[in-house]
Amino acid sequence: MAQQFSLFAESVSAPPKPEGRASHLFDPSTLPSPPKLGPSTRCFGTSSWAYPGWDGGVYRDVKAYGSSSRFTDLCLAEYARDPHFRCAGADNMYYVKPASRRSLLRKYAAMLRAIPEPVRLCPKVFHELTVSRYTPQQQQEWRLSDPLNSHYLDPARFLEEVAQPLQDELGDLLGPLILELQESDMTEPEFCRLLDHFLTEVRKSFSGEITVELRTDFHLTQRYFSILSAHGASHVLNAWTKMPSIADQFALMLKASPHWPVYVIRALLRFGMRYAEASKWAPYDRLQQRATDARNDILTVLRSLPIEQRAYVLVNNHLEGHAPTTVAELQAALY
Repeated sequence: MAQQFSLFAESVSAPPKPEGRASHLFDPSTLPSPPKLGPSTRCFGTSSWAYPGWDGGVYRDVKAYGSSSRFTDLCLAEYARDPHFRCAGADNMYYVKPASRRSLLRKYAAMLRAIPEPVRLCPKVFHELTVSRYTPQQQQEWRLSDPLNSHYLDPARFLEEVAQPLQDELGDLLGPLILELQESDMTEPEFCRLLDHFLTEVRKSFSGEITVELRTDFHLTQRYFSILSAHGASHVLNAWTKMPSIADQFALMLKASPHWPVYVIRALLRFGMRYAEASKWAPYDRLQQRATDARNDILTVLRSLPIEQRAYVLVNNHLEGHAPTTVAELQAALY
């Protein structure tokens, strides 16, 4: 087994692997739930969780699930039992509106409620609310005739199809909602006007944690931060190919306000790396290259926050090749 898994192997003693036909009956809910690492206010997790390449680390024996579909259906229960994770990014909610996935959300909630310590889901908001203009590839993939999205930052649609279903089905297991706003050429004043209208209307009936992740660097202004602060929302500190560093974004946040309701860090891509380039690391079964600058920025942010301040750190496989190892090594440096 690759050395990158050693931090996981040492933290939990794995039960014997099922053999023969019994492997098809493997139930991850029967596994132990060891105590989580670190304080409860430091919530580490990964962008999503159903990766067979994590076999031998997060997942003791992927083949024991019996089939790839059964692994996908049930592996959250095993992920949530790993001591490193207090949250998980529900990136799949970006592709299908939660209003049509209530049964799946109930299944997630049932798995997570079986864990002694809370493990919260941090859903990405459905793309029809966060993409202003679809790329040709997105149009083809999602069978869209019009590149312009008339539902961009539509508060009524957000409340009905995203926030309410998530709140109904997950309850206190719902972490911050992440509006990943795709890169656009919209002017900063127009963007801020739309965002202010959206948050004004949403806050009339939804008080949950809302965070905004920018992919357009010239939208990252003090006016933008002022709008977030006025509505009790937060900015997502993101490591991404075209955005300023996490440290630079954090400095801008603190300049706008010394206190924010929640801090969310999403470590996605190192600066200058294309998504397709990082995708070559699939099946994401080992660490490929440490993103030293991003790691240092994450640690600096977490060490600067009061211990009672809740902070979420979500790591993507595309940052270094194997998100669980990145999480484990960040925690080893922090605790």
